[in-house]
Amino acid sequence: AWESELTRYAIEKISQIPGVTIIGPQNSSDRGAVLSFTIDGIHPHDAGQVLDQYGIAVRTGHHCAWPLMKKFGISGTTRASFYLYNDKSDIDELISGIIKTKEYFKVN
Repeated sequence: AWESELTRYAIEKISQIPGVTIIGPQNSSDRGAVLSFTIDGIHPHDAGQVLDQYGIAVRTGHHCAWPLMKKFGISGTTRASFYLYNDKSDIDELISGIIKTKEYFKVN
């Protein structure tokens, strides 16, 4: 239940950032505690590198799902995962990091 709550919170917050697209279901009941997203104008590997500078651990790439990425027409995604040891402040840091990443690359 906690992972589902964190995922719901993350979807709600990330959905409010212009230029960020969540890949997959838009609700926590149809997904696990994993959230993949793209940031317009920023390659996932570049986003991951900047987020890492802020101490935010994410995975980037096609996550062994290259045919799916081709279907969506994207080179990959940035992926955040949540577990029992996470809380909403971790997601708030992720949100802050995404905004800082957009500022770093000067994208709207």
